[in-house]
Amino acid sequence: MKKNTLKILSAVIIIVIFTSIAILVKGSQGGILFDEKIMESVHANTNSTITTIMKGITFLGSSLFFIGFGVVLAFLFIRNKYYEGIMPLFLSTIGTYGVNAILKNIFVRIRPLKYFLIEQGGYSFPSGHSMVSMSFYTTMTYLFLKSRDKRTNDLLIWILNFLLIGLIGFSRIYLGVHWPTDVLSGYIMGFLMYIIIITIYERQTK
Repeated sequence: MKKNTLKILSAVIIIVIFTSIAILVKGSQGGILFDEKIMESVHANTNSTITTIMKGITFLGSSLFFIGFGVVLAFLFIRNKYYEGIMPLFLSTIGTYGVNAILKNIFVRIRPLKYFLIEQGGYSFPSGHSMVSMSFYTTMTYLFLKSRDKRTNDLLIWILNFLLIGLIGFSRIYLGVHWPTDVLSGYIMGFLMYIIIITIYERQTK
């Protein structure tokens, strides 16, 4: 009961925060809140080496990476007869991309073009890389830890999970293709997807 209450409370907080940012985004032609300050600060210290590293990190949150990695995971799930893992895998990637596409076309926010270090098409809000990374990596971390017999090092694995997600989001800001509020909103909506996915999964496996 307490677990369900926490999920509901988390979902409500996420929706309130996202809606608050979305209202500001809808009527804006540029950055909002802390967007400009962070972008200026980050882009005052760019160099070619860090840019190359950030391109590599951002690839770990790209659709190309998730397609390849998703196919491998699906094969492993089927091979090991772990069929209940297919639904979380599907929803955390294809499902989250679908929700992200709908949101992008509702808010049609223009990307921060003056900060571009790479070419990127499409709308900006919320960040697809951030949203899908949060949904996918957090869901897969949950499934991995749930499948283990020993509960040692769980905290370390969760820290590594969120560190990777944080780096992917930062790479989008560094490369100039997203405002910080795009990334923040991507994270919170990705976490909402994670809550929905594990709730369905837990009911499915009872």
